[in-house]
Amino acid sequence: MNKLALWHNAKSEYSYAYDRKTLHIVLRTAKNDIMSAYIIYGDPFSWDGDKNGNPYWKHEVKEMMKRYQTENFDFYFIEIEPPYLRTKYAFFLIDGSDKYLFGSKRARLIVNMNELYEQFDLSEYYNFPYLNHEDLHHTPDWVKNTVWYQIFPDRFNSKNNTSQLKWGKLPVHNNELYGGNLLGVIEKLPYLSELGVTGIYFTPIFHAPSAHKYDTTDYFNIDPQFGTNEDFGQLVKRAHELNIKVMLDGVFNHCGYDHPFFQDVIKHGEKSIYKDCFFIENFPVINFPLNALGKPTHYHGIELNLKTFAFTPFMPKWNTENPITEKHLLECIQFWIEKYDIDGWRLDVSNEISHDFLRQIKKVSRKAKQNTFILGENWDSSYPWLHGDQLDSVMNYDLSYPLWKYLEHKIDLPTFKNMVTSYLAATPKNVMENMFNLVGSHDTIRIKRRLKDDARRVKLSYLWMFLSSGAPNIYYGDEIGLTGEHDPDNRRCMLWDLKDQDLDFKAFTQALIKLRKEHPSFIDYDYHFIDSDILIFTKTKENDHILVLMNNGNQTEITVPNDIAGTYINLLTSEKVRLHDKINIEAYGFLLLQKES
Repeated sequence: MNKLALWHNAKSEYSYAYDRKTLHIVLRTAKNDIMSAYIIYGDPFSWDGDKNGNPYWKHEVKEMMKRYQTENFDFYFIEIEPPYLRTKYAFFLIDGSDKYLFGSKRARLIVNMNELYEQFDLSEYYNFPYLNHEDLHHTPDWVKNTVWYQIFPDRFNSKNNTSQLKWGKLPVHNNELYGGNLLGVIEKLPYLSELGVTGIYFTPIFHAPSAHKYDTTDYFNIDPQFGTNEDFGQLVKRAHELNIKVMLDGVFNHCGYDHPFFQDVIKHGEKSIYKDCFFIENFPVINFPLNALGKPTHYHGIELNLKTFAFTPFMPKWNTENPITEKHLLECIQFWIEKYDIDGWRLDVSNEISHDFLRQIKKVSRKAKQNTFILGENWDSSYPWLHGDQLDSVMNYDLSYPLWKYLEHKIDLPTFKNMVTSYLAATPKNVMENMFNLVGSHDTIRIKRRLKDDARRVKLSYLWMFLSSGAPNIYYGDEIGLTGEHDPDNRRCMLWDLKDQDLDFKAFTQALIKLRKEHPSFIDYDYHFIDSDILIFTKTKENDHILVLMNNGNQTEITVPNDIAGTYINLLTSEKVRLHDKINIEAYGFLLLQKES
């Protein structure tokens, strides 16, 4: 047995409380290295005497399921329900004729089975001390079933447009204001409802000088470009009437150059009462060029006298440990929940905000409204932020990366499946089901441009996203074929003239939303991959079984694996499909099937 490949860690993504009574336990071993794995577990205080009067630990032994396999590792999984909510446990591994006890200190060869069942040294066992309900994930139930729609407000829709720019003008330049506003969003709420959207994520709408608004000036007022606080209140009310949740973007890692606290520091220097709201290393704070209007423009390669977001001189980083900063930002969080009944916060650059302040955000939000959703902008694997005390979810770039690379032909099919399986194995299920899944955002190339403006390939990306556990997100305009390179081109104006829209893709998006609501298997955690030259997998949940074939290439004649041969119903067309030894699937085509009953 390859002991170096063995891995487990208590109270981690390998051992976590799924709900009030259930623990999920994961064990990693080398690929195809052992015959079977069992868990030995019991309450650490539950002892009795054997027939000779010797102390005997009451325990259970259960076989674990080999749930995942990557190119290097196997991952064994089991659910257990400790009757007293606490447990000590170890793993019994069978490797041919050899048997091992793998615990928190070592993997020990068992020569005599009496060693295993009569001499329990619990100091070598892993410990889950107590399943405290307060520490569970209390993500609102509505999150996992939401279909999100991300809106960049200046470019979505305008009502009573006062902009001098023509709507839809190309090319798009940074900080051009096209006149999109909240009244325009209200006007299009029926459109979103008809599409099947049940949640709106707005990029920032608070007062700020830029078009993107990630440089906040005033956290308590809507930017006049977008309308008024009253307009926003009306928007939330109308959205809720259509069963659409509303999530705002909170920029609490940094503020804008024009924020009054920072302006006071510029004016009064070390005498400013706000100087410790930021990380000022030297005074005067301004040691970078300003334009004719007295504003910074971009990073000039100068060592700044303050900490900022990236090296952006007009985005000073907040010191959230400072009482003034803490009060200011937490009051903002509370204000928009209590006064305007928003349903969630998306936290910009959440992985750079202290864990302590994230915990405070969570507490304040939940106190203001128990079912508030807290989403973070993390671009990497994020378990340290997802223990239940900070973020409910993150923007799931961890799943986007392998999908992008596969559809762009930067990785082959085995590598794609290996990357996805690694994600499945290392992500707690109660985290996975609330993930914010996406194929593009305001920070990425439009998915259509990423895939060479080929709508067939974009359909593959959307099919995968809607078949993944977690909540799918539509970046505004994707559903009607909007394209674009990196920022700012990915923030083009929404096209509302039907002749400019890809109505076929819009209908496809609506169909996926409808099917996702009807088929529990869509949100199942696992993709059960089937060996083939193309991507084939099954999904199963609550007696709902579907089969998916995705052809990410130009080969059209596909060999059908024997174990999936049969007659199916195409879920998009309701036609019968017979799978036998060979089948034709058009280049970049797919089949979404359910076994004929």
